[in-house]
Amino acid sequence: MNILASLDVLIGLIVIYLVLGLACTVINEWIDATLHVRAAQLRKGIVKMLSTNDGKSLGDAFFNHPLVKSLERDTNYGLFTRQDKPTYISNRTFRETLLNILKNVVQGTPINVDGTFEEIEDAINKLPQSDLKEQLQTLISEVKRNTKETADRMAAFQKAIDQWFDESMERTSDWYKRRVQLWTFFSAIVFCAILNVDTLKISQYLWQNPEARAAYVKAADAIIQQTSSNSLVLDSLKKQLSKGDSFQIIRAKQQLDSLTMHIRTQLAQGTSLPLGWEMEQTPKGKECSYWLKKLAGLIISIGAVSAGAPFWFDMLQKVMNIRSALKVKTIGGDNN
Repeated sequence: MNILASLDVLIGLIVIYLVLGLACTVINEWIDATLHVRAAQLRKGIVKMLSTNDGKSLGDAFFNHPLVKSLERDTNYGLFTRQDKPTYISNRTFRETLLNILKNVVQGTPINVDGTFEEIEDAINKLPQSDLKEQLQTLISEVKRNTKETADRMAAFQKAIDQWFDESMERTSDWYKRRVQLWTFFSAIVFCAILNVDTLKISQYLWQNPEARAAYVKAADAIIQQTSSNSLVLDSLKKQLSKGDSFQIIRAKQQLDSLTMHIRTQLAQGTSLPLGWEMEQTPKGKECSYWLKKLAGLIISIGAVSAGAPFWFDMLQKVMNIRSALKVKTIGGDNN
């Protein structure tokens, strides 16, 4: 019984962390939509890829190309409309745009995008000296070294450009993930401080209230069922920190809002939690130990919420599976 009760307490904490993690995710998307961080970092990464030795870049030409301009979209904000830059560019779009803008760089010998590998190699060799030219020549050398059949070299070169772009975008994505983790951390501090989310106090409350534990287990079971029947919720959450486009992010946010409302409804039907500061009472003569314990509880909550909603989705499912297995074993043992 104590093992199941302990798991129920843990499940209750995970649900709380999940709700706050979802709130942080919504805040993160609002920050990104307001500041255009993802779009700005994408541009910064591509500009760096297309840099030249004189400190300039073909980045402006790249983002002014019709293939890339078509990815921009207008977003209405009541009385005004803002033009949102692309937050995702496929490797194919990058390759075709790159070869197209290089046509204007090679004077007298434009690059034929649909030409042979030898024609493209000759045109690249005539480019002005730059970091970009050296990178493309490196790719050409690797293709010639690893691809013996001449007829296969063009496809291999296109694949090499795609791989170069994907590797660069992975580094850009890693930077963005670290930035989002920082946003999540600060959001967690705000939520936990304002709501007085004290893990130690909440754990004690859940341990002493079987009805509250049962309500949170019921909510957790509903969450598992919903995410199992609609796997796009969890998939969208995990893709938000990768290279998802704007439409995917908007769709994920709608799913997050729906799931958060569902969790709140489940919890409101069965229990309440010792959240907020209005009921907080400091014991006389024990102020120091009280606030040290309070600080520890808040720090634990901040660290847990900072792990993010996707982490707690996975953790909730694992703990619920363990609980189900133990419950079946316990019932079976009682029957014997």
